[in-house]
Amino acid sequence: MAVAQGTGFTDFRQSCKELRTYYRLEEVAKRNSLEELWLVIHGRVYDVTRFLNEHPGGEEVLLEQAGVDASESFENVGHSTDAREMLKQYYIGDVHPVTLRARLESSPGPPNNNDGCMSSKHRWGWWQVSIPSRFFLNWILSLCTSFYSNS
Repeated sequence: MAVAQGTGFTDFRQSCKELRTYYRLEEVAKRNSLEELWLVIHGRVYDVTRFLNEHPGGEEVLLEQAGVDASESFENVGHSTDAREMLKQYYIGDVHPVTLRARLESSPGPPNNNDGCMSSKHRWGWWQVSIPSRFFLNWILSLCTSFYSNS
């Protein structure tokens, strides 16, 4: 039996993508009633059917955004941190990358670099990629500091 060699972080990102459930926008668009209400916020799909009666703005607000990308409306309202935290419990998957890419390419505005595996807020910077490189950089910094302090 052959064992595939991994490449670390790249394999983690790939396995993360494989565990996701993807929905096409056409499928989300079908869920636009009181019986089943889905919406998209920042490329993520949420089933907010259970939340209809609890929404502080009323169910009409959610029905207006049912089955479509509600990202702009969600941000324009200025939802609180608590509301954003509550949203997580209704998450059911992501918009299919091909569908999302086609939509982003056809719409004006800045591109969304979120690959769905990690939010851009939690994406690792280039300097955090490997622990050994951080130790090496600290060692170089200490050498430079000692060199200039002795001069």
